[in-house]
Amino acid sequence: MARKILNRRILMKKKYLKYAVLCLGLASMLAFAGCGNKNSDATTAKPTETEATTEVTTMATTEATTEAQPEKDKDGFTICKDKVKTLDYVNVRTTPSTDGDVYQELANDVELDRVGYNDEWSKVSIDGGEYYIFSELLEVVGGEKSNASTEAATTESSSDDTTEATVKSNVGNGRMIVIDAGHQQTANEEKEPIGPAATETKVKATPGNTGVSTGIAEYELNLQIAKKLETELTARGYNVKMIRTSNDVDISNATRAEYANNLNAEAVIKIHTNGSTDNTATGVMTVCQTSSNPYNSAIYDKCKDLATDVLAGLIASTGAKSDGIWETDSMSGINWSTVPVTIVEVGYMTTASEEALLVTDDYQNKIVKGIADGLDTYVTGGDSSSDTATGSASGEASSEESSMEATTDLTE
Repeated sequence: MARKILNRRILMKKKYLKYAVLCLGLASMLAFAGCGNKNSDATTAKPTETEATTEVTTMATTEATTEAQPEKDKDGFTICKDKVKTLDYVNVRTTPSTDGDVYQELANDVELDRVGYNDEWSKVSIDGGEYYIFSELLEVVGGEKSNASTEAATTESSSDDTTEATVKSNVGNGRMIVIDAGHQQTANEEKEPIGPAATETKVKATPGNTGVSTGIAEYELNLQIAKKLETELTARGYNVKMIRTSNDVDISNATRAEYANNLNAEAVIKIHTNGSTDNTATGVMTVCQTSSNPYNSAIYDKCKDLATDVLAGLIASTGAKSDGIWETDSMSGINWSTVPVTIVEVGYMTTASEEALLVTDDYQNKIVKGIADGLDTYVTGGDSSSDTATGSASGEASSEESSMEATTDLTE
């Protein structure tokens, strides 16, 4: 009996132990399941948090971008308030287009209040009105302006090599030289006196001659050479001012002379390209007034010396034929001048063979070197010692004048 009771108790303990193990296993499974759900919930929540962060960042960036956008005026110009100055003689127009009416002309280095700009034009305030100037002809006052020619001259001067170019780099010694690239893109048919108080008048400005082969305009060719000359003279130590640096200007011949007068220039070099009714004509010449010029005979000697020295330099550098020095009182740009001036006719663009040379960089560089060498001689008081250069000028200038006027299309 006792044994049966003992066996029954043992069986019950085993049964309870089995239930306990089962319960423990079930509890463990539930626990693991719960943890899995929590991890799953957490994983699901993370993208939501990322999305929220991205959304906030995107909104902030959008707001910042919106705030950074410059304000535009009713014409679509970016509104600004700064000072600019002209880099050349410029046309102030009533609309932002080269077809716009010219309100007035402004000289170089004139400061203006700028109130807006777009990709091409600047809007300026003048006398309470708003007008437009091509932005390439303006510089922000106080802004940095790189000058490649100046950097090149500095590098050359600092070289250890004592070359001829380096020696010449200081010949100018800061002397003021004005370069006038003759003519302009659009003619100004209005007339002006050919000299102070003159009754005779001429048109204010013309486009000049046209190349017979390439069709290049004289105003364009003159500016190409003038810019090269500016670089060369700057490298030689001169203080160079350009009458124009673009073709879209409206500057009369008298105004060009007055600009150089106001600067009290040491010399004025007026670059031109000749034309002739004779399509075989070749050669270079310089032009000055006569000794009896009614407007500025007092500076005749200096102008004649300048014309002589520049012509000698041209002939030596290019090997071109000399057409001598033409003395005439018909040129407004000379008559209005109170400082030494010469017109330099660098060749005939109405002769195909000579035009082919004139449009090349190589020949233009020879022209520039010749003019610069002649100018060096003039400012240092040297002797050009070239009979070839002065042959026409020394005794034949007056007799040549009538025939030259008949065969040469020399315009200002």
